[in-house]
Amino acid sequence: MQSGYGTGAESADAADLWVRDPRTGEYRMLLPGETAPAPEPAAPVPAAATTVPPGTAPRRAARRRERAARRSGPWIAGAVCFVLAVGGTGGYLLLHHSGSSTGASGRSGAAPGPSGSASCPAQPVATGPVPEPAVSGTFLQGSRATAVNVRVTVLNGTGTIGQAEAVLTWLQSSQEGFLRSSNGGPAPATAKATTLVYAPNHVDQARTLAAALGLPATALHGDGKTSDPIGRMVLTLGQDFHGIGKPFAAPSPAASAPPAGATTGCGSQ
Repeated sequence: MQSGYGTGAESADAADLWVRDPRTGEYRMLLPGETAPAPEPAAPVPAAATTVPPGTAPRRAARRRERAARRSGPWIAGAVCFVLAVGGTGGYLLLHHSGSSTGASGRSGAAPGPSGSASCPAQPVATGPVPEPAVSGTFLQGSRATAVNVRVTVLNGTGTIGQAEAVLTWLQSSQEGFLRSSNGGPAPATAKATTLVYAPNHVDQARTLAAALGLPATALHGDGKTSDPIGRMVLTLGQDFHGIGKPFAAPSPAASAPPAGATTGCGSQ
């Protein structure tokens, strides 16, 4: 340890011999007999600014108003919807009640009196079927084929779905026994009258089928082109077919008038 550096150099620590020169700002060793300079006072720490920057208060107020508007918006919308619903329901009930009252008063005032001054309602137009004459007895006289040997294809020209299938089911029942009948599906076009087309050598089959179905005489057409024994007749159901066991009848084009002396319920009796 060197002696003569500053005051009490014999007992001073070597690190204490280094001081900061205030003029140069650098550290140097104390010269012999030089005392360490007093430490520099610490620079005062500036106090935190407490002033509010200009414009901060208006922005905070605007944010508060925005938050309040967001919270109150759904409540306002709900209240408006409730008022509209209540008003619409009340208006509907008022109009409905008013219309019912007006209708009741109109019906009570329009009731016809015994004098028959009220206008007479139009009478419905009555239409009825016109029965077609059945096949003549002379045609049915002669040989007939057994039901199991009758070959026929049924076409549906009625315009109603399922008629050919209904006839086929009836023909193939155990009671009738037309087991060689088949369903040909819908006809190419709607037919007004039922027809049975058969070849000349199938007249015995035509007699059997005509007698079973009660075909009218106008339905038989013996001009079929099939000549072999296993050829099939063609039965086309028309709009005059109304079901199994019912007579073949077409609707009348003229309206049937009410019988003479019948009362209509209007005017004098």
